[in-house]
Amino acid sequence: MTILLVEKDETYAKLMTQVLAEYYPMAMIEFCRTIEEVKTKLSTSILPDLALCEVELSDGLIFELFRDFMPNFPVVFMSAYDKYWSQSMAYNAIDYLRKPIGEEEVNRVLDKYENLKLHFLKRFMAENDSKSTKSVFQKDRLIAKKGTNYYVVATKDIAFIYTESRIVFLIDRKGERYTVERSLSELEIELPSRDFFRVNRKFIVHINAILSFKPSFKGKIALELMHLSKAEVSISQENAAQFKKWIEE
Repeated sequence: MTILLVEKDETYAKLMTQVLAEYYPMAMIEFCRTIEEVKTKLSTSILPDLALCEVELSDGLIFELFRDFMPNFPVVFMSAYDKYWSQSMAYNAIDYLRKPIGEEEVNRVLDKYENLKLHFLKRFMAENDSKSTKSVFQKDRLIAKKGTNYYVVATKDIAFIYTESRIVFLIDRKGERYTVERSLSELEIELPSRDFFRVNRKFIVHINAILSFKPSFKGKIALELMHLSKAEVSISQENAAQFKKWIEE
């Protein structure tokens, strides 16, 4: 994932770079301070997946560039004033942040971006509900990261995937841990449904990683997973019937 950050203020640039790096550990963050730098970046690089742009820069308003270069990517505009809000709506704006901006507000717009992305993905799949369409999204491998290195992990070698403190971790069949730049909701769509099941808000498991399962309190099901033999992962009563059907099929 590539994120374009356009900000003239060093304090805000540092804050947002830190929040973005925590939210998207594997993202490439490209930083610009002026309209000319943005123009050069957009002309010579692959377009970003998301942009966070200060409206007023030292060499003019960012809208002056966007009038000539209508962005084909979602943008979050930022300003110390409300007066640019209506203008921003004409340029693929998904939000408008009024300064001063805190960490919580940046995380909120990133959550919004993820929810919108997932919504349109699900809508597209619903409108094109066919085996050939689903196969486009379902993956047989993922790109994962450990330290500074990236690895290709085959889906058949994944034991389970879970989220903790906004970071998505992948555990393979050998017990090795990686990070993945995908939300669990995206992975739920992309991973083969025959092999993987979203057991709760935090876990997606491969069927071969399930060592055993048993009834638990209030109609729940408790799982014992590979590499988590001493910890039980629970399936809610609402998902229990669907889980049993998935296991049998």
